[in-house]
Amino acid sequence: MSNDLINSVKQLMQIGKGDSGRLEYILDMLTTGRVLPFSDQKYLENIIPLYLGVHDQESVQRKYEYVTEQQKEIENLTQRLVKLERRGFESYVGKKAVFFFVTVFVGWNALQVYSTAFLNMFLPVSLIQYFFPLNLLVNALNYQIVQFVFTAMMYAWLFIGFIHLARFIRSRKIST
Repeated sequence: MSNDLINSVKQLMQIGKGDSGRLEYILDMLTTGRVLPFSDQKYLENIIPLYLGVHDQESVQRKYEYVTEQQKEIENLTQRLVKLERRGFESYVGKKAVFFFVTVFVGWNALQVYSTAFLNMFLPVSLIQYFFPLNLLVNALNYQIVQFVFTAMMYAWLFIGFIHLARFIRSRKIST
């Protein structure tokens, strides 16, 4: 058995597999007849079948089945992760994007007093009403409602920001 082990170590060194320094040490231990430490025995038990092949057909079949099973499991997990990421990303981006564009739209109309002075330099007064579509509702509603809605949305953005900041800080504390 010792000669087979010595030949296996020499083959590993020839093909360049494994830790060359450790293999030289093991070869020296085996040729001088000294007892290998347990860690080196385990190292050889793991590396010899890996690079030099296993003679036991049953163990080869078990390893093949194990690898196949692990590949299927990885594929299933990858598919689940993609579905979760897609669903979470789409719902997150969808809700926030709609809210963002509504905020911009209402904000544009709420800041009409300041924007009109600037736009008067470039556009005739008759066209400016088309840049502020909520102006058409001013007759039916009070203008203060548009400003109130804009202010409420700005506070909502602050609230959402604080929630995300708290979640971020909490995630950093858990991971460390």
